[in-house]
Amino acid sequence: MRLRGIIRRIRYFRIIAVLSGIPRKLGWMRTSSKHIKVDDEENVIIGVPKVGPAALPSIIIRLLLSILFLFVITLSIAYVLYKPPTVIIKYLQWKYPDVVFHFPLPSSEKYVALTLDDVPSSETTKILDLLQRFKAKATFFVIGSQISDYPQLLTRIHNEGHEIGIHGWADEPSYKLSSVELERQIKKIETMLPLNPDRFRWFRPGSGWFTTDMIEKLKSMGYKIALGNIYPHDPQIGFPKINAAHVLSMIKPGGVIIMHDRRPYSSEQLELVLQGLATRGWRAQTLSKVQEIKTDIVAGKLLPLN
Repeated sequence: MRLRGIIRRIRYFRIIAVLSGIPRKLGWMRTSSKHIKVDDEENVIIGVPKVGPAALPSIIIRLLLSILFLFVITLSIAYVLYKPPTVIIKYLQWKYPDVVFHFPLPSSEKYVALTLDDVPSSETTKILDLLQRFKAKATFFVIGSQISDYPQLLTRIHNEGHEIGIHGWADEPSYKLSSVELERQIKKIETMLPLNPDRFRWFRPGSGWFTTDMIEKLKSMGYKIALGNIYPHDPQIGFPKINAAHVLSMIKPGGVIIMHDRRPYSSEQLELVLQGLATRGWRAQTLSKVQEIKTDIVAGKLLPLN
């Protein structure tokens, strides 16, 4: 009896051994040896499973799918930043009512607010000539440290019916400034602007970022933050035709266009935009003018065109 029991056990272990060897024979996995060294003597540990060639395609597919997923997510975020959907602009306008992102108008009102940052520069004269040629108006956001090089340009901007806002003393992120420093810079720039007690006080923070403290400080000084909803990222993208096409593809009644002065292609891209607007029957105006149109429509003073 004992002998039969021993034989049965031997057969059992042989079957287990055969079955355990099937995956290795099929190439599913193979046994690798781990070497450990203790007191200059190398010992081998057998039986550590290692992924075989047959499993590699599955791993590669998973890796490629992960990379593809991350790429799609990154591309989606970039697209939303480049062409923000209307629903996002509406949410931001609701979330921050003291910041201007756009002036929603009836579809019949073909007005947009044109704004230009980083003024004045050697390109500003060309820009003013273009605005005069196309009978367009704009709001110019000035950088204080650049004014002394082109003092006559601010006078021309004012005399030709355009609007002047403040962008900061230097081309830097405004949110990094303390409230005291922000106020000091604004007051210093105010002394350099043409006298115009009736002007609306617009401020556009450097880099486009703002804080709640900044909003409150500017409100106490009589200023309102103006951002926008049509921005071709022209400081980073130096292709006038692409930038102009982007602007024209985003035009909506009451939209706020953000473009930049001071680049060698600034006037070229603006000319393309103004041509496109004129061809389509749109009118470029200052921030204050478009805000006034919206206010009058809401108050019933100005009936939407049919």
